[in-house]
Amino acid sequence: MRDLLKYMNGFVDGYGYAGLISAAEVPKIEVATREFNAAGMAGPIDVRLARLAGALTAKLSFEGFDPHLYETLDITEGALIPFTVKGSTEDGDGTTHAHNIKMRGFVKVLDEGEWKDGEGVPLKLDMSLRYYKRERDGVELFEIDQENMVFRVRGRDLLSEHRANIAR
Repeated sequence: MRDLLKYMNGFVDGYGYAGLISAAEVPKIEVATREFNAAGMAGPIDVRLARLAGALTAKLSFEGFDPHLYETLDITEGALIPFTVKGSTEDGDGTTHAHNIKMRGFVKVLDEGEWKDGEGVPLKLDMSLRYYKRERDGVELFEIDQENMVFRVRGRDLLSEHRANIAR
């Protein structure tokens, strides 16, 4: 048994929501490809295009109303909000690992769902991200900044030469 999530916490604009955040759906990384076929090949293959196939998105779920959270959720044009999800996992041998996911983006959907008497007020946020960084035990796994043409995997910047080639 490896890396079983034991605890997590969510932060919106630096403010922690332990006890309120109930779930986080982190971004899916889908690399853009195109089909390539040429003479001498037995058939087509997918070729990576060194970019993402679509926009990065994330979802956070909260249980219970917190006025500070609502004050932070600016849904006006140009408002980008930093979100962080931290997790603690534990291996079968008792070794713990720190997971850190930093995101910056805007709230695309603010869904308060169904209210039920005697239950917490639910809140689900669908976010469109401009920035994403994933770390485990302080080691960078991914860093993606679409607007600034940065795509790093395990510390290696896959687009640095392309940026230099186009004087960016």
